[in-house]
Formats: sequence, structure tokens, C-alpha cells
Amino acid sequence: MASGRTPTTVAVVSTFHPENVLVRNCTALMGQCDGVIVVDDGSSTPDEDVFTAVERLGCTVLRLRTNAGIAAALNRGIELARRSYPHLQYILTMDQDSLVEPGFVRRLVDAASSADALGMKVGMIAPGTVSGLPSRARRTESAVIIGDEPVQSGLLIPVSCLDEIGPFNEELFIDGVDSEFYLRAKAKGLQSIIAPLASLTHSLGSMVPARLGPWAIRWRGEPLLIRIAASWRYYFIVRNRLVLCRKYAVAEPKWVIRGFLGDVRHILLVTLLAPGRQERLEAAARGFSDGVHGRTGPMPAKDI
Repeated sequence: MASGRTPTTVAVVSTFHPENVLVRNCTALMGQCDGVIVVDDGSSTPDEDVFTAVERLGCTVLRLRTNAGIAAALNRGIELARRSYPHLQYILTMDQDSLVEPGFVRRLVDAASSADALGMKVGMIAPGTVSGLPSRARRTESAVIIGDEPVQSGLLIPVSCLDEIGPFNEELFIDGVDSEFYLRAKAKGLQSIIAPLASLTHSLGSMVPARLGPWAIRWRGEPLLIRIAASWRYYFIVRNRLVLCRKYAVAEPKWVIRGFLGDVRHILLVTLLAPGRQERLEAAARGFSDGVHGRTGPMPAKDI
């Protein structure tokens, strides 16, 4: 149990078939949070040694019976944290493959305190960099950096924000969950704050060598790598983008256009340059159809 902090902070880590790296990541969290709750999202054949190891660290492990999606996993963990810690002030949402550096949580809390001192309504606090990539800032007010849409992992959320806007949207299942939460908070006047000195190491997808037909592409003498997600993820990427675009087209037109064009660009690139294009395009096509019809929830059983 970490000590020397006034606010009570609990990390909620969502997992699905976690590997041993989870033990390292939870060790880092246990040194900075008052508690760590690991929520396994219905892993069918998990490595039980991993869960035993994190329990020995002092983490609480919550096992969901079915794969309900990251939003549901986070919500169940948050509910348990709120029952278990009566003075809970912050939730830190984490993915299983994210690692916090020393002082990470303290820097997020300090950024929240600085914003609170200026009378800002704080919805979430994000690290300044994620795997070396800077978080996008919108403006600065009295040395407090107000950010754009953050990533979900490494995100510090005041309990007061959850009280005001509610939990994560479980209908989205996975992709777009963080976007929808951010937009809902923004609509209530809650700010996304950036802690510039906080840095998170986080997996942003798999890197594969780029190929154009039979030709490998090289850049400066080295194979060019391109980032891809698992093929089935493109169902949710496309479907949930359409669902959110329809919902926020009037209130957030710039966000809608930027996000839509970003997804189109990514899908075009991976279709042109990365292997597995047929599976990705089939998943994207199913997602497009369901998104047009406004369907949400898990991927239909016939498509899994």
C-alpha cells in the first residue's frame, strides 16, 4: 500500500488473457495508488499464475463471467472501488499493457489540484506523453494545460466527474469508449487536463513491415513499419465511429470530421500496405453496416 498521499486513488486495470507483463505493471501501480483492482473481461483460458501473482502483490482480482467489453470491465471495477474505499477521490483507468513511471499518479493529482485551485471543473487528467507521443493540448490557462481528447489508459478521473456524467458507455463495447466519455464530459463543461511531466508507456497496436504487393518498403535503409490493430477490432472502429458521428454531428462537428478522416486514412494505409487486408476489410464492412443501422453492443455471434 502506497503512502504519503492525501487523495485516495484506486487504479482499475482491465485485462483479457493477460501475460506476465501485467505483474510488472501492477507492481508499479501498487507503489503509487491506495488500491489496484484488476478486472478480467471474461478470459476463456487465462494464465492463472498471472492472477495469483497480482493477488500476492495485494491487488484485488475481479473476474467477469463473459466478455462484456472494456467499458463494462472498467465500470465493474469502479463500482467495486467505490464500495471498498469510502473516501475515494480518483479512479485511474489502465490497460493491462500500460506501465506508469515513478511519480506518475502524483503528477496527475497535482495537475488536478492546480486546475481545482483556479475554479475549473475537472473531468479527467491525462499524462503529457504516451509512449513518447505528446497529448494534444488546446490551450493554457495560468500554467494549467487544457487538453483535447485523451486516451483511456493512464487517465485519472475524479469521482465527482463520474457522479455528474455517469459511467462508461457499455453499448460501445470497446473502441470509442474513451471518446464518448470525453465528449459527454465536455458537454457538461468538464475539462480534460494534461499533466505535462507525467509519462506513460502504452502499447498502441502491433507494428508490421509495410509491403506494396510483393515489394517490401524500406525507409532510409530500414524496413518501414506500419501500425495495425487486430482484424476484428476494425468492426468496432468503423461501427462506433459512425455511431458517435451521428450522435455528435451537430454539437462537435470538428471532432466528427477529424475523427472520421483519421479513421479513413488509417484504413486506407493498412489496406494498401499491411497483410491481412481481406479480414480487416470484411470486419470494417460489417461494422459499417451495423453502424449505419445504429447497432451497438458486442459483435454479433455469427461474426466472431
